[in-house]
Amino acid sequence: MNRRFHPFFIVILVLMAIGIIFRMMTTPFELIVAIVIFGGVFLLWKYPPSRFRKANGRKPSSSAKRTKERRKNVPFRVIQGNKRDDDGPPEKPHTYH
Repeated sequence: MNRRFHPFFIVILVLMAIGIIFRMMTTPFELIVAIVIFGGVFLLWKYPPSRFRKANGRKPSSSAKRTKERRKNVPFRVIQGNKRDDDGPPEKPHTYH
């Protein structure tokens, strides 16, 4: 399979690269600070400290499960509606003219 990128996606990637290169030339410290902050947030999200992890609760034992009661095999019941049969001509929709 030939997987090609959409031209709009390529333009966005080129503009992002130009912006990053320009930012590195003008104010590299701001870019480094942003990378460090995003990296720290990513690491905290991926590997949270032990005090923030969710405690694994005990699972109920399999013997405590309830057994499902079998349902009765009841045939479907038809409820009479108020809709008219399609034997006659259809009604005209009401308009406010």
